Amino acid sequence: ILGMGDMLTLIEQAEKVFEKDKAEEAAAKMLEGEFTLADFLEQLQQLKKMGSLQGIMGMMPGVPKEMKNAEIPEDQVRRTEAIIFSMTAQERANPELINGSRRTRISKGSGTTVADVNRLVKQFAEMKKMMKQMGGKSGRGGKSGKSAKGPKGSAIPDELAAALSSRLGPR
Repeated sequence: ILGMGDMLTLIEQAEKVFEKDKAEEAAAKMLEGEFTLADFLEQLQQLKKMGSLQGIMGMMPGVPKEMKNAEIPEDQVRRTEAIIFSMTAQERANPELINGSRRTRISKGSGTTVADVNRLVKQFAEMKKMMKQMGGKSGRGGKSGKSAKGPKGSAIPDELAAALSSRLGPR
């Protein structure tokens, strides 16, 4: 309705799949910049339980129409999982350890290319940096006390915030 997506359905699906404690812990880790590739893998697997990523994107408010209609290949998700599964626990916790020879080993173990491994490591580093910046400016770890802002400065709609808080209960 009015470009808001189908948030209630999305929230209901998320409630069925995500464990509240784990979700809160992951959110805190993201905002503190302590999110690891192991955490990312766990979140990716939980999202897959909710259905296709394209379907999830279609329910989210504020997602541009082009992104809602864009196909998100499931094989890309499987490839990402394979790359992370091919890493050691230390590499998942600290991707900075992944040097050239490790990238070669990971690519061979996951059936992907070194370029795929490089892309994932780079994207994860950028995502982690962005989450840490968001956590430092607002939200749980922030000092401003204002609601979190999206990439274009748009706040979470009041209706969505009310729906989420009524479903998640008081903190």
